[in-house]
Amino acid sequence: MENGRKRYRPMKKNKKILIASHGSLAKGMLSSLNIIIGKVDNIETLCGYLDADFNLEHSIETIMKAQDFDKEELIVCTDMVGGSVNNGFIKFLGKYPFYLVSNVNLPFLIDLILSLDSFQDNTLETKVKEDVFGVKYINPMLQEWTNLEDV
Repeated sequence: MENGRKRYRPMKKNKKILIASHGSLAKGMLSSLNIIIGKVDNIETLCGYLDADFNLEHSIETIMKAQDFDKEELIVCTDMVGGSVNNGFIKFLGKYPFYLVSNVNLPFLIDLILSLDSFQDNTLETKVKEDVFGVKYINPMLQEWTNLEDV
């Protein structure tokens, strides 16, 4: 309490994740997430170019207009940097306040979902810099693991 008044604390916004991809990859990732960590209610998917008449810009605009940014933060996770889906979302960054992450994979999404309660503005930047969830070449790693067992 300050000067006899309650101190104002801004309400924490809910988080929503949108997985967007070329083809059905986004739905496949969501299916895997539901198996691994259980049903998650705050995730939606955008599967681009499944139909000949798919309009990416219109689809993104529809999603953004339906989003209540005053009550909910949106984290958009796309499949590929430089791809048309990611580039489509880049065009909307100046118009709407959302986070955009690309080259996402299943381990990254699992970690992101499990850390949403402690999510802050720098969370995504920190996770990307840590690069824990990048592609791994297992063959040489297996040799290292085998050598450790010999010790």
